[in-house]
Amino acid sequence: MSISDKDASHEKVKEQTNELRSKYPIFTAILERIPVMDLKEVVSVLVLVDPVRSVLKTHATRLTFIGENKELDQMIEDKINELRTKHAVLAGVLERIHKMDLRETALGLLGIDAMESLLKLRTLVILAS
Repeated sequence: MSISDKDASHEKVKEQTNELRSKYPIFTAILERIPVMDLKEVVSVLVLVDPVRSVLKTHATRLTFIGENKELDQMIEDKINELRTKHAVLAGVLERIHKMDLRETALGLLGIDAMESLLKLRTLVILAS
């Protein structure tokens, strides 16, 4: 999903939100809020995208290459707990990561990228108004 100034409208945000909710249900709770978020809320979620992406990538690495690894599992769990404690908006996503299989993890990686684009679009709408 590419973003341009001509695409920056409240309608476009709502349209993209509905599309993404059906593709990435794990992010539904966050996606439903994006169209009504103020700038502070959008930016606070936007800065969390990279840490969540990192946890998803670490989990994918474990599932793909490493297999069972208690030390890596503990590292992932510690990061999830840290993020969940500080940022309740992502709690639902973070709680599910450890239980995800490879397919769900891949969808999560695609979903986090799509959500980031939608957050950027929402930021453009707010800044333009």
